[in-house]
Amino acid sequence: MTENSAIGICGGGTGGHIFPALAVIRELRRQAPEYTVCYFGREDGMEREIITRARIPFYGLRVSGFARSFTLRNLKTIWQAGRGWQTARSLLCQLQVKAVLGTGGYVCGPVMLATASLGLPSIIHESNYTPGLTNRLLGRWVTWVGVSHAQTGKYFPKHKVMVTGFPLREDLLGPSRAEGCRAFGLDPKQRVLFVFPGSQAARRINRAVAEMLLPLSKRIPDLQLLWMTGEADLKMAQQVCEKVSMPSVVRDFIHDVPNAYAAADLVVARAGAGTIAELSATGKPALLIPYPFATGNHQAHNAAVLQKCGSADVMEDKDVGAGNLLTRLEKILKRLKYMRECGAVLRADYPKEAAATLARKLIELAKG
Repeated sequence: MTENSAIGICGGGTGGHIFPALAVIRELRRQAPEYTVCYFGREDGMEREIITRARIPFYGLRVSGFARSFTLRNLKTIWQAGRGWQTARSLLCQLQVKAVLGTGGYVCGPVMLATASLGLPSIIHESNYTPGLTNRLLGRWVTWVGVSHAQTGKYFPKHKVMVTGFPLREDLLGPSRAEGCRAFGLDPKQRVLFVFPGSQAARRINRAVAEMLLPLSKRIPDLQLLWMTGEADLKMAQQVCEKVSMPSVVRDFIHDVPNAYAAADLVVARAGAGTIAELSATGKPALLIPYPFATGNHQAHNAAVLQKCGSADVMEDKDVGAGNLLTRLEKILKRLKYMRECGAVLRADYPKEAAATLARKLIELAKG
């Protein structure tokens, strides 16, 4: 191995692309500390803060996604992609990168194509049941395609597919419920509703939760609330919680996800791939509200899998409102025991070694 050789990771735009990348990076550092790990992301994406906070070298690229209809903005997107490809090529050579993993997002396009143009081995990982256009195209150029679900393999060249599962945070299953509640100052003797609409498109759900909170606190007095709102709705949520008797913890962002899941009795969330994987691994009952504008409606496909297993209920985004949400939560809380039992079956069968598997494969490619 050349001195100062590196392994590259790219992904961004949502937590569902960033956090699995972090899980793989932790495994790379454990399995092959001799390699430097460098991260490629959008210059102005949320990944910059998260990756920098984790003390991982970050290299930003100015890229954006294509609009779904013809618009002049797409000309700028094409120009940025070309510049991003050139920048990525230069960085890959400069940093002596030997292999690259892409976990999703617009930034993966130019980075993974630059990787292929240099003849470097690479892996993309597709977390959703239905892959987006970028990964479908990249599947032709990369060395391997890792998928979370066996059914997803049909979208890629068969000889490149390996079923890995989703790269989970290593500490996701560590805390007990008592430890989770203690971390947020909640009472372990009372049930906890964990609401997190995700890193995008939180406003609609947040408004419905805010409007139903007072009647919910009266109808179900033994309930506590853990609510991740996003920065835009934080003040609004704090003001609402001050007016109700329900014990509440409100944060714009929750970094301590393992303790949040550990504390939760019921989760209300979107249906991104990361959320689906975490719910599957923890077995937590959930009310899922798929984001309707996700590419290929992939969140609806994700949510349908947990609904079929019995551990989740699904509500369409157009039906989200205070009254409907309150009614649905009351019904779910009455059959929470059954949903827990379904979740326990799902948890027992869910693959939990994806991060280690992907890291091991990357190391093999880098050495080869």
